[in-house]
Amino acid sequence: MSGLLLGLGFAAITLAVWASRRGGTRTRAARLLAGLAPVSPSEARLAGDHRYLAVQGNIDAAEAFDDENHRPLVYRRERVLIHDGGTTWRELERVVRLVPFSLSDRDTSIEIDAAALTDGLVVIERQWEGSVAELAAAGRAFRDPATSTLVAQLAASDPQRTARVTLEQISTLDRGTVVGLLHGGRLTAGGVSRPLVLTTLERREALRILGSEGRGTIAVSLLSLGALLIGVLLTGVALVGLVGDLVNGGGAVGALPSPSPEQVANPESGDARNGGVATGPGGLLGLIGALVLPLVLGALIALLARTVVRWRSAGSRISE
Repeated sequence: MSGLLLGLGFAAITLAVWASRRGGTRTRAARLLAGLAPVSPSEARLAGDHRYLAVQGNIDAAEAFDDENHRPLVYRRERVLIHDGGTTWRELERVVRLVPFSLSDRDTSIEIDAAALTDGLVVIERQWEGSVAELAAAGRAFRDPATSTLVAQLAASDPQRTARVTLEQISTLDRGTVVGLLHGGRLTAGGVSRPLVLTTLERREALRILGSEGRGTIAVSLLSLGALLIGVLLTGVALVGLVGDLVNGGGAVGALPSPSPEQVANPESGDARNGGVATGPGGLLGLIGALVLPLVLGALIALLARTVVRWRSAGSRISE
């Protein structure tokens, strides 16, 4: 039975670890933004390359471009989407305009690899929403002729389908927080599991936006945590059972299968089977196991939780 519980415990822990590493870019962006303490560009420079950091500073650029409201921009992303039912939106076009920009403080600046920004961008989003027929009537000039043809076809076949145009911008008037890998003196993406994250909002507000977009992933995260706890508990119970089996097996070696008629209850005999108190080696080990194993189990749970936290923020903190 203990072997079965041990197998189930390992299976639950494996499932929890696997599930925790899944999720979209927005989910990973939220985890990274929540798990890293922001530092200044000067402190980031002192940390050196190949560190995954959260850096906070002013948005600066040698040359900016103006929007329709004459705001000096360094990055502008416009997307056209149509509703495919439920919570699914299909992107028809994405137009990005950017110039080289950096994050700076009074002493230094760090270049941002803006080309690596995907779903890790969290800013105040301007949005238009209407029907596909209204989108076609607006006479928007799409870059791809195939997109223009598709919009015209949808306007004819399904004119009431919902369409959406979103606009995301970064200005030199903003103060930003960037989470990324410091490599070659600039912040960039650290791979699939570590996207480049940039927000011009307060961290709490950015996390609120990311959380509202991924309510389903919150449920998955809670289930993963539950599976992890169950796995640890099952593994602990299985280990306690295995230790108990070993202790009982060692104490039973050489024991008679049944007591003789002359045997009577003797509290000093050390044999719990005839009414005594188990004071022999087997009884002592069992007592120690009963007292110590719950503490060991609690320490293992605390160590596992600490390891997960340190793994997610490995190499991200700078000693003061």
